[in-house]
Amino acid sequence: MSLNTSSAVIKLNALTAKFNEAAKAAKPLHLQLATTVPSSGYAEDYGMLGAVPGIREWLGERKFSEMRGLNFTITNKEWEGSLLVKKTDIADDRLGLYVPKFQELGVRAANHPVKLLYSLVNAAESTACFDGQYFFDTDHSWGDSGSQSNDLSYAAATGTTPTVAEFKGAYNGAIEALSGFVDDQGEYINQEVLDESASLIVMVPFTYYQTALDALTTRLGATGGDNVVINRPLIIPTVRMTSSTVLDVYKVDEPLKPFIWQTREPIRTSRKGMTDDEEKYVKFMSTARYNMGYGAWWTAVRTTFT
Repeated sequence: MSLNTSSAVIKLNALTAKFNEAAKAAKPLHLQLATTVPSSGYAEDYGMLGAVPGIREWLGERKFSEMRGLNFTITNKEWEGSLLVKKTDIADDRLGLYVPKFQELGVRAANHPVKLLYSLVNAAESTACFDGQYFFDTDHSWGDSGSQSNDLSYAAATGTTPTVAEFKGAYNGAIEALSGFVDDQGEYINQEVLDESASLIVMVPFTYYQTALDALTTRLGATGGDNVVINRPLIIPTVRMTSSTVLDVYKVDEPLKPFIWQTREPIRTSRKGMTDDEEKYVKFMSTARYNMGYGAWWTAVRTTFT
């Protein structure tokens, strides 16, 4: 069946618009946790990223510092999502049935990088980042930094189920660690973590959600006293964390965020089969090319309750 008519084209354009509108309206989590890096090729090398020098009084000659380099590559991957539209449904004006599916596919396309993000989160204690250590590790070291840990533990009295006070204690320990990280020049690397302008994200499994709310957002404690949290983080509970005993704290107001969102080709759409008499369907296709990887480990701390 051939659909070489302006009416059919208009109808299919309307469906494509529904896909595009839904994709554009999505607010995926990875945009908060990852630095967006445009890509111009098959892969990008991050010859990382020793710190920039500190600011010093200009006495005598300028002092130039060379950034330390390490090999770290993120390779772009191609992704697709496709639907079949029955030609008789186009001819019979039955495309209203397809609108929710096109919208759902648009949302899924826009949020697919979030799936990649959680894959990185779940593998972060067993996958190397740019310095050759696991992203969450106990012995990050570069240049003059000494050994530093962003993989902490906290002993809860009842094992892996922390009280509100214990959760808040673990959170404060993570904040202290974030505040103390130094770069390869021995300079403190994070801007003030407890400044009111700092942006913090707490990611927890759903088992800790209510405890996190009580510890970090409730104005009054269980006994009626003030529950003072200087900088209230955004709390993200998720069923996608494979560990049920961890608290992740991310600082997301630094130029280089915990993860890297590498974009090569944005979502694009195409159609095929409208004028092919051998085909009963029009093929709707969406394609994109991108990938995600680990970024600044020093903007992230994981605490495991033991």
